[in-house]
Amino acid sequence: MKSIITPTSLFFDLGVQNHPSIISVVGAGGKTSTLFWLAQLFHACGRRVLITTTTHMFLPETPWPIIFCHEPAKLPRQQLMQPIQVCFHAWKAPLGKARGFQPAVIDALVERPECDVILVEADGARGFPLKAPDEHEPCIPECSCSVIAVMGGHTLGEKTGADNVHRWPQFAGITGMRADVPLQLRDLIRLVQHPQGAFKNAPPTSRRIWFINRFSQCENNVDENELIQPLLQGDVDAVWLGDAQERPAITRRFVR
Repeated sequence: MKSIITPTSLFFDLGVQNHPSIISVVGAGGKTSTLFWLAQLFHACGRRVLITTTTHMFLPETPWPIIFCHEPAKLPRQQLMQPIQVCFHAWKAPLGKARGFQPAVIDALVERPECDVILVEADGARGFPLKAPDEHEPCIPECSCSVIAVMGGHTLGEKTGADNVHRWPQFAGITGMRADVPLQLRDLIRLVQHPQGAFKNAPPTSRRIWFINRFSQCENNVDENELIQPLLQGDVDAVWLGDAQERPAITRRFVR
């Protein structure tokens, strides 16, 4: 079940054998870092990458080209042939962020043969390390071949509440937690397994990847037998452990 980690194996987890591939990232505690790491990984393997969002997103600090448009599916062929580019709908000056597209607008990109990989930040968390989705969240394109649910592993063992969990009332309702009680792995597992939890709105045919980010800071709070329960019960297709800002980003991996 635990396996060797290579780009090929990670791509298998994500179900990106076919082109184009839409990968949506949801949750909290490292979504943008995960998106940028994946962009570099795919680029290193010769894939063209387009990064976008269905919510709001800070502009990347990388030298990648950034374009604003109304319908990315109508962009000229040459524009979509860039190795890595970032695409948004509009700039929201009051937020200091760019606004993305409706999921259906991103779905339309699958008709363009120039697209290899489309990486989508499909959720917002306001910088918190954990979250539960609200009624209107997350905004996942229907054509997503995989959904990665990110959680900040450094919060395990810490007391939780509205100060470090986005949408705390929803999170408490799903996990059964009370404020100021230390977070346990079982609480994150409830979030993974609940229909209104981490993988809410994931397309039925998409592969589900549970990524515990900043894992090195919580290893002592994780029991491997407990960790793989969502895998054994079919709630996820893979569990990734690591840190999106380190290299290698994924240090342990479990698959069904």
